[in-house]
Amino acid sequence: MIGQVTTLTIDIEVTSTNDVSKKNDVYNIRNSDLLKDEIIAASSWISFSTCRNEARSKILRLIFKQAMNKTPKYNFWCFIGNSTWQDDTRIVRHRKLWKALHARGIDISHCMDSHEEVIEGDGKLRFFGAKLFSELSIKSVISAIEEERCSYLVFLPESISLEPALLKGWNVYNGFDEDLLKFTLDNEGVIFKAVGEYDDPDSGFVGLGSPRLISILA
Repeated sequence: MIGQVTTLTIDIEVTSTNDVSKKNDVYNIRNSDLLKDEIIAASSWISFSTCRNEARSKILRLIFKQAMNKTPKYNFWCFIGNSTWQDDTRIVRHRKLWKALHARGIDISHCMDSHEEVIEGDGKLRFFGAKLFSELSIKSVISAIEEERCSYLVFLPESISLEPALLKGWNVYNGFDEDLLKFTLDNEGVIFKAVGEYDDPDSGFVGLGSPRLISILA
């Protein structure tokens, strides 16, 4: 992958760059401490389908198959956290993250592993969790990230501990949470964020990672 590359896969436009600090049409980071010791590459998978959920499902299935075929000793995780602080009540502590999301109709099916941690501050709580998903999970993963904006998809080596990321937590941004991005890069992974709002004509995912991994996935 040299410079910026754009390809078309059926109705999906895939655009990649090997350095997000330079001007490109994928994703730009300027004046970031993350760039002092490493180069961050990026790729976007965009569909112009009128059905956003269907487009995102098709794109994630494409990414998932490519990832599993090319890097079999990696896992795909769905990271979801509370967008805001929760009151420290007995019911909140009982439900934690996944039960509370279930009560809102948010479930990730066919997951193979699940984690959740709590962060406490000023009498309030925030819960962060990750679920290891399979290809059978894709439709429910898309539904989950549609309903909960404080979510990312993270592709990591299978031996990596998630606890440091879950105990630190992350936030909702138009871009990427820097702490979670750094955790992903430090562990030779790729972090994905859904893009495309309700009124956008296109939607899909943007992924950030090392040039080597982005070239494999894109």
